Amino acid sequence: MRIAFVLSSLRLSGGVLLVAEYANRLSARGHAITLVTPAASVSPHVQERLHVDVAIAEAARGLPQSRSPLALLRLTGALRAAIPPADAVIATHTPTVLPVLLARGHARRGWLYMDYPEMFAGRRVERFLLDFTPRFFDRIFTISQPLTDTVSGHTRAPIDTIRGGLGQPEMLFGRPRISPGDGLIRVLYVGDMRPRKGLREVLTAADQLAVDFPNLLLVIASKEPCVLETDASVEFHLAPSDAELARLYRSSDLFLSASWGEGLGYPPLEAMACGTPVVLTDSMGVRDYAVDGENCLMTPARNGAALAAAAARVLRDPALAARLAAAGRRTAARYDWERCTDAFEAGLREMMSR
Repeated sequence: MRIAFVLSSLRLSGGVLLVAEYANRLSARGHAITLVTPAASVSPHVQERLHVDVAIAEAARGLPQSRSPLALLRLTGALRAAIPPADAVIATHTPTVLPVLLARGHARRGWLYMDYPEMFAGRRVERFLLDFTPRFFDRIFTISQPLTDTVSGHTRAPIDTIRGGLGQPEMLFGRPRISPGDGLIRVLYVGDMRPRKGLREVLTAADQLAVDFPNLLLVIASKEPCVLETDASVEFHLAPSDAELARLYRSSDLFLSASWGEGLGYPPLEAMACGTPVVLTDSMGVRDYAVDGENCLMTPARNGAALAAAAARVLRDPALAARLAAAGRRTAARYDWERCTDAFEAGLREMMSR
């Protein structure tokens, strides 16, 4: 099959890396893959992950400086024009649904559905597209069961819950835990300063935890610089490599995730794969794998005090931490790329045959 994925950019993010991995694996199975993206939006970090057979088609226009309707309309037209002849054209982010639906020819139109309402707070156009346009696609491919449950109310098209596998599994699974031996309690957060990622709530929780755990060290890994207003001791890692991030997971005593919303939520899964106990917020997509009291402790979103209380509970109870970590390893092992690619490929073939 000739498959074109249309992206808002090829800049580093969890969603982009997921699309890149699917592109690589479908290409390895003999499909002709093209990634369509705005001009000058290709991150070297992403490009170096792509197989040589995966083509990149850059539109004539780049990302606009403003979100004015006219600028977005022009980018939509440029992305549409950049889509090559294909058997299947796949939207990957809500802003890409219009160029996919307007694509010329007789290609089937699919949506690799990863978005959630919190992503578009204050952005009425994207929120309208998220709710209204699924009904116009031939098939929807979601990355979690909660997303399937959500989108099923907006379309009669077939929906496949294909999920996604964990990247760099050799760095996550089966590697020994790391004990720095300095007496510090390491609590890890992976994210950025977008409000929906919950960094403010993590800092609030860290301030409360530092009172009861004076040897606490908050370890933060982010793809961009962050403003960190907290009384807790902080160790910051800017854009760590995959190997370095895996080392941070394996050397941490606890992983905190405070997102308001997620399509799936990879960092908690990666922490689970490394045998690190997890405390996270109920951010919809994590319900695909997170079971409160079984493989994690789950708290309400936007509540730093609840996050701190759950974290303190784990830090004070080694038996609970060990039980959550063991169950987390078993959970993460279910997210296998070969099974996910099998499901995606089977759905694509069925979409083509309808």
